[in-house]
Amino acid sequence: MKTFLISFLLLTSTDLLFSQHEIPSNKNNGSYYLLEPERGINNKPTNTKLFEFGDNNGTSLLAIAACEKCVPAVYTYQEIQSKRLGIPVFFNKMGLYIFGYKTNNFVIVLVSSELGKKAWTDFSFINFYSKSKSQIATVTKAEIKQYVIELSKK
Repeated sequence: MKTFLISFLLLTSTDLLFSQHEIPSNKNNGSYYLLEPERGINNKPTNTKLFEFGDNNGTSLLAIAACEKCVPAVYTYQEIQSKRLGIPVFFNKMGLYIFGYKTNNFVIVLVSSELGKKAWTDFSFINFYSKSKSQIATVTKAEIKQYVIELSKK
């Protein structure tokens, strides 16, 4: 029994470690709630954004838009960083990173240096997105800042 329990724990914890950095798929598409409002349609604040994960000629992408007809911001999946950190990592040329944070939750951050170059201490912009409205109420800005700082040190 003891051997079975140890084997089960090892197998399930290994599965959890590997599943955390998998590329999100269309099952993760949909509306996400924001911790803090962002610019939306006609520059009016919005508390939700639309996420769509997809693939373009073998490149995994994430598109985030304020509405279905709005032009999305597009982020490219960062395979090396995702494997190193054990979470999905996306990046765009504007310097924005999207980091996976638990299931169906993401942190967006604007930084002045590339991930892995130096530890981050401050951010030009940071926000939290979640598919669950109740999850938004349980997360603080200080918590997501600390999460990203710790990621930058790895």
